[in-house]
Amino acid sequence: MKLSTVFILIGMIIISLYFLVEVSYYAAADTNIQNNPIDTPYLKISSIGIDQSINNKSIDYGIYHEPKSANPGVGTVALFGHRTFYGSPFLNLDKLKQGDNIIISWPGIGNVEYKVVKSYIVPASYRLPVDQGKTLFLITCYPLGSTKERLIIQANQTNIYPFDYSNTKTPQTNQIPYSILFISAFLGIGLLLTYFYPVDSDKIFLLIATVALTLFLIYAYVFPIPPNGITSQLSNINGWFGI
Repeated sequence: MKLSTVFILIGMIIISLYFLVEVSYYAAADTNIQNNPIDTPYLKISSIGIDQSINNKSIDYGIYHEPKSANPGVGTVALFGHRTFYGSPFLNLDKLKQGDNIIISWPGIGNVEYKVVKSYIVPASYRLPVDQGKTLFLITCYPLGSTKERLIIQANQTNIYPFDYSNTKTPQTNQIPYSILFISAFLGIGLLLTYFYPVDSDKIFLLIATVALTLFLIYAYVFPIPPNGITSQLSNINGWFGI
């Protein structure tokens, strides 16, 4: 086996981990259908197309409410979300402008409206004070694809009105089978790479790796893998490349 083939196989394994993140995320989103939608809070930002549930488990499950911060309408709220992978809920957070409207629909409290007042960049080590009054902070990584800094959007509460239970969302699975699309894309890329690889004697190794890693992604689709372990491994890989 040529050295170049070894490097390609290592690259395929690393890339499969990134695919694994998305496959597990969307598979969990499809299978963990919530039985009590009236208990589910939502973040809505129409200007950048966000209308997604808020969780209290982890940022790796979507938009995450920091438990040390307050509930909306009570005090300072801190919400975290990824810009890449795990559904990328905060992908376009940097496009928010001063005056943009944000709504948090929080059962038991109501619909709480906020207006964006500013955005700023801080080091990754920055610790946000959570005693800043009725203020909302949306926090994500910056720049895109890096964890070196944090982008923070600050918005002030402007209004609160009753939660309309008659319009409560009915949880549905993703209309687009993203997990299947990611698995198919990985398989397609692997097969194309194998077909066009110039070293004929090593093509069998690429084919075996493609099939094995695809089967691993299928397993993760059927039995979603907790994302925390994947995250730590990817963080180590990013550290090797200084990102």
